[in-house]
Amino acid sequence: MAGVNTMEKKLAEYKCDTNEAICLKLVRFPEDVEDDGTTFHPEYSHQSYGDDEVAFGYKGLQIQLFYTAGNLSTLFKVKYSSKVTEAFDCVEPDDIEGKIREIVPAGFTCNTDDFISLLEKEANFKPFGTLLHTYTVHSEEAGELTYQIHKADITCPGFHEYHERLQTFLMWFIETASFIDADDDRWDFFLVFEKYNKDGETLYATVGYMTVYNYYVYPDKTRPRVSQMLILPPFQGEGHGAQLLEAVHRFYCSLPKVQDITAEDPSESYVKLRDYVLVKLCQGLPTFAVDKLHLGFSADMAKEAQDKLKINKKHARRVYEILRLRATDMSDEEKAREYRLEVKKRLFGPYRKNQRELTKMRKCLRPEELVSHMDQMDTQTQHEELEKSYQVVVEDYRRIIERIAAQA
Repeated sequence: MAGVNTMEKKLAEYKCDTNEAICLKLVRFPEDVEDDGTTFHPEYSHQSYGDDEVAFGYKGLQIQLFYTAGNLSTLFKVKYSSKVTEAFDCVEPDDIEGKIREIVPAGFTCNTDDFISLLEKEANFKPFGTLLHTYTVHSEEAGELTYQIHKADITCPGFHEYHERLQTFLMWFIETASFIDADDDRWDFFLVFEKYNKDGETLYATVGYMTVYNYYVYPDKTRPRVSQMLILPPFQGEGHGAQLLEAVHRFYCSLPKVQDITAEDPSESYVKLRDYVLVKLCQGLPTFAVDKLHLGFSADMAKEAQDKLKINKKHARRVYEILRLRATDMSDEEKAREYRLEVKKRLFGPYRKNQRELTKMRKCLRPEELVSHMDQMDTQTQHEELEKSYQVVVEDYRRIIERIAAQA
């Protein structure tokens, strides 16, 4: 038994956290390759290496996935200090390379010198598609940096191959990510690039992107639905997501055939970003004027948000609640109470649905089953949960209001 335990301990030394082992990099200059400060790591690796996100069979494992900053030409290398088969018999290491090759498209190099030589071609890389928006961000280190947002589609020469390389990042940063069929012409692609100088030339670095699928709405409309959105980690926290989402909204608002803009299975962080952007867009609309907010959410608000900004009623209602909170003196008990009731009225919707379901159950459930369901819908519990939901919502709203105030 002691021998078994000793063996298990030795084998445990050959387990690696794949989120730490995978080293990602966007390379602009040859010196970036050896600079650990430019390396970033995945948030997730379970789609390749299982739920425990562990690779077995290696010590000192490092999986290098380095990309040229613009064209995303790829270097793929696996390094380790020792391998399990060198020390033990009858124990097979995981197929590290095979898992990566399932994600990274063909055409990568495994030679660092070849990869560095590809940097010389970056000056030839130009953003795909049509320029939609240009903006600047101030950096304490670099001063004013210029960014561009472009709209592309699969017909752009070279874009298909570029997109195959770009979408590999999804697997590491979106928990339930999957690759899309980019050949479907209903897809729109929105790309963010940073302009930078190298040896007197203007080059472009990939910052992030969004994919949008255009659904048909009878009889002659479309409903663009955001599918994926990712700002690459070196650029996160700089406001690029808001710039991208606002530019996309403004683009679709210019198209008369668009009914409204939605998102597929949005994450919590995306919902917060969308709230922020939609509040920015709506705050200047006449129906959302301060003197109208205390009258409650109206059909006119829903219609104007839909007609002018392609915002559906559900999202317009959230915008109204945020703007009303900003316009409400919450130290005034009566005004605070009115606001609280207004928000809770919306939040209570799912509980009302439960009550309707309970009425139906009474007709078809045995008494003991009915008691079980009634216990789950205890009124006191509902009130407590409703209050918790309200507090969470208001806290999120306050952060959005603070962010807008900081941008003013």
